Formats: sequence, structure tokens, C-alpha cells
Amino acid sequence: MANQSKIIWLLSSNGHHLKCHVNTEEPLTALLKQKYAQAFGVSSESLTLILDGEKIQEEDTFDSLGMVDYDIVDVLEGTWCTNTMKT
Repeated sequence: MANQSKIIWLLSSNGHHLKCHVNTEEPLTALLKQKYAQAFGVSSESLTLILDGEKIQEEDTFDSLGMVDYDIVDVLEGTWCTNTMKT
């Protein structure tokens, strides 16, 4: 699939939500963490991104994860998150 712009929703358990435009072939993690951190004033290092119960890895892209437009990514805040999730 050619590199296209798609929309992803970021949702956290504390009620934050953010609509993000992403390119389908570019890694998601750094971009999404940066956008979320800037929007809500948190540290990007304290964030974990989850799609369908699995942690999104640094190299994962919209296409490699088989995502669709308007997919929802869960955001976990706090360093404790990285110790409890499957890698």
C-alpha cells in the first residue's frame, strides 16, 4: 500500500483522547507519544501504547499492524506500565 495519511485515536483510562494523523508506513511509537505528551503535558517516556492488548513496538507502523482508519490505540501513563505488559 502506498504511504497515505490515516487517522488514529489515542485514548487513556484517565479520560484523555486525541485524534492523530499518521503516515501508514512510518513508525508510530515516537510520533504518537510525542503528540500525546505535548497535548496533555506528560513525559513521553512514561507512556505505553497498546493496540488490541499488545504493546506497540518502536518499529511498528500503521500498515505492519494491519490497522484501519480511526483505529483506537490505548495509552497507559506511568512507568509501571512497561513492567506489566507483554513485549
